[in-house]
Amino acid sequence: MLFLYPLLQFGQERINWVSFEQLDSLLAVEPRETLLFIHTDWCGYCRKMEQEIFTNKEIVRRINTKYYAVSFDAESVEDIVFDQSIWKSKGSKKRTGQFHPLARLLLGDRQLVFPSILRYDNTFHLKNIQQKYLNSKELAVFLK
Repeated sequence: MLFLYPLLQFGQERINWVSFEQLDSLLAVEPRETLLFIHTDWCGYCRKMEQEIFTNKEIVRRINTKYYAVSFDAESVEDIVFDQSIWKSKGSKKRTGQFHPLARLLLGDRQLVFPSILRYDNTFHLKNIQQKYLNSKELAVFLK
């Protein structure tokens, strides 16, 4: 049993990702800063952040205690209900380079670069954005 204990603890630190629908409700009840991670399936740096950075104990603790965190696939084909609107994908099949209208809106006139990490204040106004891979130290600074 003692030999298996470390295995039970491995991977326990996870970010509490919420959907846009959940975010609407959470912000209405308890305003808090929001961290939005926009990614794609084909983005190697996005996967690296998910596997290496978003599993770092200190990063996970900081995000889970201070932020609502949303992970959003920019090429999603799902309808998204958020901010009293329904955001519909233009296609029914997921295709590389076919971006969800909400991803385009959130990134505004910026180039669609992945990963994109957006930080909003507790009234959901954009505070900061990074459109690149961030290592643990860079992300820690971004979250301060």
